[in-house]
Amino acid sequence: MNTESCKAERGERPDREGEFHFIDWGGSGPLAHFGHATGFCASTYTPLVERLRSRLHMVGMDDRGHGKTTAPADPEKLKNWDLFYRDLERFIERFGEPVIAMGHSRGAILSLLLAVKRPELIRALILIDPTLLPFAWMGPWYLAGKLNLTRFVSIAARAAQRKADWPDRDTILSVYRRKYPFRTWEREFLEGYISGGTARNGGGGIHLTCAPAWESRCFSTYPHDLWGFVKRIEQPTLVIYGAESDVFTAPAVKRFEKKVPKAVLRRVEGVGHFVPMERPDETAGAIVSFLEESGLI
Repeated sequence: MNTESCKAERGERPDREGEFHFIDWGGSGPLAHFGHATGFCASTYTPLVERLRSRLHMVGMDDRGHGKTTAPADPEKLKNWDLFYRDLERFIERFGEPVIAMGHSRGAILSLLLAVKRPELIRALILIDPTLLPFAWMGPWYLAGKLNLTRFVSIAARAAQRKADWPDRDTILSVYRRKYPFRTWEREFLEGYISGGTARNGGGGIHLTCAPAWESRCFSTYPHDLWGFVKRIEQPTLVIYGAESDVFTAPAVKRFEKKVPKAVLRRVEGVGHFVPMERPDETAGAIVSFLEESGLI
């Protein structure tokens, strides 16, 4: 990983909520923001960003409760994803110009919401395996939310049980390289995740900066009304998704194509949800080709 080209900076919110850490990777071309997935952080995606810097000026913020951002993240107070949306909105506003919004998983969803609610801030959308569950699942998900049962959904339950404290980075790297989903990632992505997503704890070891309880709460507060926003997308849009994704599945793909007929969809064979980590060259190539064809770079 070429970390020498990365410039990390910190910005403090006017409302004194705490610092929102972001990386300015630099680069040449239009400004683009990359939003990370739940549980990860901006530096996880540095290997992908390095493949884009020759055509784009790339930045990426660590979401609340993730990476090196220190804004309050109390799981008991997180009711929905509006908090993440407002954080991203304020961050993008600071640049004073529209950006190309791209993101993976939940980062893709927040980019989508910003594009719809504040279209003047977003020039184009690049959604990488967005967490857009099939429409048929939304009713049961809404009911589970009303009954306060979403914390028992498998992905939320697993996150809550995640081991948070480790002796050192070498140990967690060694263990994670053998675990799903990390064992199929290109090595530099896992190194970026551990570099930006851990910090020293009081016992001489390290801990995950995205606390398991916070990660679990992020999953369990997944919005049930996202499809209503999808049909309002107006910007040039690219969707890159894994053929074996368990998140952006075939019914969701078909519904998205119907809702946004002008969007370009790129299916990546042989991979699931973690497309950028497993196929960074293909992902970057699809992004650059789309932006070139759209006249944006």
